[in-house]
Amino acid sequence: METLSSRKLRCNLLGHNSSNRVRASQQHHVILSRNLSRGQTSVRSQALNDSAPKKVSYTNANFPVDAEGRTYHLGTKKGEVANRVLSVGSTQRALLLSGLLEPPAPGKPLFQLTSSRGFVTITGRFRGVPVSIISTHMGMPNMDFVVRESRAVVDGQLAILRLGTCGAVQPPARLGQMLVASQGSISIRRNPDAWTLGNGHAPYILSHPVPPDADMAALLVEEAAAAVGAENVVQGVNASADSFYSSQGRTGTDFDDRNEELLTEVCRQYPSLISLEMETFQLLDLARCSKGSLRGIGMCIALAERYSGAFLDHERLSQAELAGGKAALAALARVVLQADVSLAPSAAANGKAGSAVPAAAAPQIKYVWH
Repeated sequence: METLSSRKLRCNLLGHNSSNRVRASQQHHVILSRNLSRGQTSVRSQALNDSAPKKVSYTNANFPVDAEGRTYHLGTKKGEVANRVLSVGSTQRALLLSGLLEPPAPGKPLFQLTSSRGFVTITGRFRGVPVSIISTHMGMPNMDFVVRESRAVVDGQLAILRLGTCGAVQPPARLGQMLVASQGSISIRRNPDAWTLGNGHAPYILSHPVPPDADMAALLVEEAAAAVGAENVVQGVNASADSFYSSQGRTGTDFDDRNEELLTEVCRQYPSLISLEMETFQLLDLARCSKGSLRGIGMCIALAERYSGAFLDHERLSQAELAGGKAALAALARVVLQADVSLAPSAAANGKAGSAVPAAAAPQIKYVWH
């Protein structure tokens, strides 16, 4: 028969073992690491204290950076992001396309950083040219983070090419094709005043098109045609919406979205509209406001046909991601930039046009591709 004292001892032991198990689970966690040289994904265990994000303090509420100069959302600093950036939506796509990169410098692994907000930055070389791949996630606010914070840590001119997925709005755009926003991008925004104030206010506001960088567009179309065939590359106008649902004309009964005729109206106003997604407009809009320091273009894989309801299967999507990624990286590698620090670090040190860093400070920057 168990006595009171023995019961207390057993409970204490159980509690002690339970605490040990909790501590053990807190001290070690499982994280995914990718063998970038072989393109494989493996699972490894790492001590929590070694991998947990360090708590840092930020200065300058207008544009927050920490003591190392790392940005608030992407977490990168000068020397870690190349002058040529491939922006992709998903982290999986970023990791997949990183398999196309060469090491940033002989004997060095690809640079990879995951911020506390989940943005992944991978820097290496493509055909000898330093390139960064950044996972942008979804929506114009996230593209805003990526563009502005990359601009802040790159000296010289910056080129950003977005490779995403989209809905093909109308023929000739078809499932699985590469849709290039060579004629620019419009924005579609939900207008809350239509619900607040009533009649006289349109529920959705369409912007005028913002053009891309013409030279980048031409290079991208050429490389995409070489990768997938000219018949699978369609040029036209892109639309970026502020919602995956209402502002893209997806209908339902749970909400009063007033969007039943939205896609029809957008196509009426822009007959060359081919793609509908959530990011490209913000990239192009910021590029035109950058005083010449940023150049941008977007290309999307047609993941769905909005006019037929067809959806691309996983195998074809993976093939398209690799083909589109190779074309995008090839186009980026061919872009000629002003004060290109990735190819000529001395440009910033010499204080040439386009450098955002004082000449005295530039030599202190450690570039991951050196």
